[in-house]
Amino acid sequence: MKKLVNNPSNSKAFGKKSKLLYLGLATCLAVSLTACGGGSKTGTVVSYDISKLKADPTVAAMVPAENKDTLKVGMNIPYTPAEFFDENNKPVGYEVDALNALARVMGVKQLEIIQEDDFDALLPEVNAGTYDMVVSAMTLTKERMRSTNMVSYANAGYVYGAKRGNPKQFDYANPCGFKVGAQAGTSQAEMLQTSSDACVTDGKQPLTIVTDADQDKLVAQVVDGSLDAVIGESPIMKYEEVNNEQFSTVGEILGVAPQGVITAKNNEALAKAVQAGLQKMMDDGTLKEVFKPWGQDSIVLNFATLNPPIM
Repeated sequence: MKKLVNNPSNSKAFGKKSKLLYLGLATCLAVSLTACGGGSKTGTVVSYDISKLKADPTVAAMVPAENKDTLKVGMNIPYTPAEFFDENNKPVGYEVDALNALARVMGVKQLEIIQEDDFDALLPEVNAGTYDMVVSAMTLTKERMRSTNMVSYANAGYVYGAKRGNPKQFDYANPCGFKVGAQAGTSQAEMLQTSSDACVTDGKQPLTIVTDADQDKLVAQVVDGSLDAVIGESPIMKYEEVNNEQFSTVGEILGVAPQGVITAKNNEALAKAVQAGLQKMMDDGTLKEVFKPWGQDSIVLNFATLNPPIM
């Protein structure tokens, strides 16, 4: 049973069993997407104004009947700036904005964003019907596409980050022996373990790997010196570098791969509607405009591909 809460007192301190349900737009609580317009302001970011968008008849006709009224989206928050909580404990970020725009184009009446504490639970829960979709800066992989349908819409890689000036002299090309953090359950955490195993094979010290569900917490530990470095998605880390004077990225972007929207394996019809909606926004430039206020328009793809071939 999920605990549904409308206004949590602490947006970053959830129990493992709790979920947060948000109805309507992330930027204004409303009963329908058509009833609410205007851009939202989060700090210095003013979100794209989705009131300009109208439902596309062709895309809307593709949406399964059971999804036309409400889309329930599972999301692991926070992962700034893709998704995080603002000062009013509402989810914001470039993926939240993209979802709001997509729902508008699909003609869906209401969007529900549900906080999932356990990143690893997102895919099982979408197949179980808890969520209609999952959007959580998730990299598309062969393994994940075996159990779900995935539609690509952005490209991202991994990059390390350290305290500005790199006082611990973290070497991204040779991380053996360093204490490095990664969000739990992610491809980055797996990458650290692979690197650590390689260090041991080469007769070097393994990495000390620290994982946490909260990426922002890991960045804070880098800044306070308790971690030597952290690894994360390149858009997230670059955004942090621009907005945190005590933090900077280190080295090259690694492992660039597509990210996207995930639906259940047995709901390919919804996946195709999502694909059509995203492609329309790519073709007319809307998706780049949605990502642009967050400084992420460069990661938007030109083609929304359903279950793309992954090398």
